[in-house]
Amino acid sequence: MSNPDDLPPKTPFTRTGIIALTFLTEGVAVVLALILANVFEIRLFVRSPDLLKDIIIGTSGASLPLFLFIFTLSEYAESIPFLSSLKRTLINEVRPIFANVSLTDIIAISLLAGVAEELLFRGVIQVKLGIFWTSIIFGLLHFITPAYFLIATFMGIYIGLMFDYYQSIVIPIQLHFIYDLGALIYLKYLIREKEEGN
Repeated sequence: MSNPDDLPPKTPFTRTGIIALTFLTEGVAVVLALILANVFEIRLFVRSPDLLKDIIIGTSGASLPLFLFIFTLSEYAESIPFLSSLKRTLINEVRPIFANVSLTDIIAISLLAGVAEELLFRGVIQVKLGIFWTSIIFGLLHFITPAYFLIATFMGIYIGLMFDYYQSIVIPIQLHFIYDLGALIYLKYLIREKEEGN
């Protein structure tokens, strides 16, 4: 008989439901990006001639936001009200969403989010509206709490600046993918039990 502590937390989210929702939302984002790019005659798949360099820049670019995410979930963030409330939300509300998904699912979810959202936000919306307004929209569509809205908005600015500087859609896609992958793995598998109780 298995130990109750070894069971995933109770959650209304099934694995199938999360996968279906991911494919639906990210699929809509890709279709919207393709349609808008066509309507506004935007070259969507811009990249530098050095694909490996773009992947390395995107991967290394994810380290700062991933460090900040891990810090937010650490005991050091407890004394910062803004971050301690976000930590509780991430652990108590976001983590259960992913309780029933596998590591393979997390990889797929992260990859789909990176490709779909960056094609739409950086590939199309940023080209039309600029970094600031694109980041505000990005933050609003990632709204979990006011604190998370601000963090997502700043993340949008950071990714937008990377795209603007390097002029390669591969970099924001890779950055977003690696960030989501690292954050979800950390949230699902690496949070210590004592931190869960906070």
